[in-house]
Amino acid sequence: MKKVIHIVLFAIFAVALAGLMGFIYIEQGRQPVKDIVININRPLPNGFLDTATIKQAVMFDDSLEKTGVKDISLRKIEQSVLENPFAEAADAYVNIDNELVINVKEKTPVLRIFNKNNTGFYVDNQGKIFPLSGNYAPRILIANGYFDIPYRKGHPDVFDSVYKDTPLADLYILTRLIRKNTFLNAQISQVYVNSIGEFDLIPELGNHLIRFGTPGDAEQKLKKLELFYKKALIKEGWDKYEIINLKYKNQVVCEKK
Repeated sequence: MKKVIHIVLFAIFAVALAGLMGFIYIEQGRQPVKDIVININRPLPNGFLDTATIKQAVMFDDSLEKTGVKDISLRKIEQSVLENPFAEAADAYVNIDNELVINVKEKTPVLRIFNKNNTGFYVDNQGKIFPLSGNYAPRILIANGYFDIPYRKGHPDVFDSVYKDTPLADLYILTRLIRKNTFLNAQISQVYVNSIGEFDLIPELGNHLIRFGTPGDAEQKLKKLELFYKKALIKEGWDKYEIINLKYKNQVVCEKK
């Protein structure tokens, strides 16, 4: 008999607890957002995005902070954040304190394109294209020279067919290879596309020019360059040569000053 009473009491307690939790959930859902917490994920303290811009994008006519939690469309908020060209990913949720938390991952630029008419854009580490910013200019690899690659909305990938007659994809692939090499990533600051469509590299240190040639065999050419730097230039000095030519297979041809 006692066992039955215990079971009945436990069942009543469980139902009451479920009802209480349901009531709390409903009441919490009717409460407005207490605060908006924005977290921006990026490798450096400064960047393209700021909390004010993101908050403005999700306010929806200043009604968000007056809206009940249960009526908030988290998907709509995420989509609004992703309309910003500098945002790579976003997720939103409401925590137990009725705070709307928005996490945003900022795009990581790896290459800046400078066209002949001084227009340009960025390419991120995923090969996605996005516009320049008037608020922030990161220190990254620059590409310029004899090309004109317009920023085309709706075509945000370097491998899109609209860019097939430009050096954009090759520049991105070369940038990725340079970034993989810690030594060369610190040394190469610019890629110049010359009048015959070949690449020249401009170093950070040393008053010399690196004739890279066509984009073919890029990985092997960079390995030759690194080896030459470490075995020759570090010992002989950064300014001994005027041109370092990587265009020939299995050798580095240099012109002294």
